[in-house]
Amino acid sequence: MTLRRQPLAETRRFPYPLAKRTLQNFSMNCPACKAATCRRSRRRSVSEYLFSAVGVLPWRCTACETRFHARAMPLRHLLYARCGVCGNLELQRIAAGKVPGVTSIMGRWLGLPAVRCAPCRNKFFCLRPLLAAEQPAATGAGDPAPKY
Repeated sequence: MTLRRQPLAETRRFPYPLAKRTLQNFSMNCPACKAATCRRSRRRSVSEYLFSAVGVLPWRCTACETRFHARAMPLRHLLYARCGVCGNLELQRIAAGKVPGVTSIMGRWLGLPAVRCAPCRNKFFCLRPLLAAEQPAATGAGDPAPKY
């Protein structure tokens, strides 16, 4: 009796490399139709490979099939820590002992901050500062109470 392997769509379990690719949730808007259904496009020429070295990547809109070039991340976010697997900027600080791997010994010895990415559960040390959470501005209805 031979066992038949089920296709991935039936089992709904994906191999790890495919799971990493599906975690990338880019929110790019098409400049032509303003739809948010854009995906990364393949690089076609040497100039596109050179542009990707500085962060300008090719994109394609799935609604209108327009191909355009844009940055995947705004310039103001380049100096902050992000996950190397999924690119998430919202990281949580964790204890240094929770980071697995042989190289984690060096991170603990240097006293680097340890962080965890919630969507992909990646744990790592980072040198860059964490992006501060945006806090809503306090809006008062009237004048503040006088302080005596």
